[in-house]
Amino acid sequence: MGRQYNFQVKVDVHVNGRILHYEYSKNLAKSIEIHFSVPFSVEAERQVTEITLYNINPGDYNAIRQGARVDLYAGYAGDVGLLMSGTVFRKIAPTLSGADTAYVLRVLEGPDYTRLPKVNITFAAGTRASTIVREVARRAKMSLNFVSINNDKTYADGYTAEGHPLEVLSSIADDTKTSLFYLRGKLTFAFIFKGRVAESFLLTPSTGLVGSPTSQSRDEDWKDGDDDDGYGRWSFSCTSILNYHLTSFSRVELKSKYLTHGMYVTTGEHSFDGKEPRTTFEGIEN
Repeated sequence: MGRQYNFQVKVDVHVNGRILHYEYSKNLAKSIEIHFSVPFSVEAERQVTEITLYNINPGDYNAIRQGARVDLYAGYAGDVGLLMSGTVFRKIAPTLSGADTAYVLRVLEGPDYTRLPKVNITFAAGTRASTIVREVARRAKMSLNFVSINNDKTYADGYTAEGHPLEVLSSIADDTKTSLFYLRGKLTFAFIFKGRVAESFLLTPSTGLVGSPTSQSRDEDWKDGDDDDGYGRWSFSCTSILNYHLTSFSRVELKSKYLTHGMYVTTGEHSFDGKEPRTTFEGIEN
């Protein structure tokens, strides 16, 4: 299987108080083949990453249990960063691929909050949405990265936060036209155009742009205030060599032969199949 320039992959699996560490690098004597696909989005649903480790110790693989934490890093010499952090929810039985044995882990990003108990919190008249979000997360003992809120509405008649904490936070996100999503495995509450000092990257053919990006008009009803999500009228599709900087809400200055535009990343995928490390993503105009 091929080595791709100075491309590097690192996987840490936390098992019984120790870390199983695996690396892919052409310059590393103990390098193993590692393939992966890592989707990312601005939706509250946890994305599923698939990681394939080749020819590892079967005993180590057997020690990995559902719920084990996994951290996946990738990049190039001197610039390797976190793609995702999450927990194992499924292992696939090892399979033979020629002379190699493939061990597959399916990983849900972020901590598992699905088993948290329901909340029932009453807020007084005049409480702001941002206060409710922070208090629900605190009471539920959720690690929430609160960045910003689009419309910090005031609930004039008060508000009762009742139900599963994630459902309550999702409801407030909808009310305020803000996103609740996982950013590299950390639950985040943010409005794409406000508050966060977003990672910014100049994407050109010389910095990793692959092929020709495309643009298209978004739904015509963006003009209707009730339907406007604040994301503008244009969306973009791009492909780059794998770049961990390009993820949900990263800001990109795109410069290609036929298209020059600033945008924010919304959804996409990091992937490596043993030959081509790639990041594909959708963006919206800023």
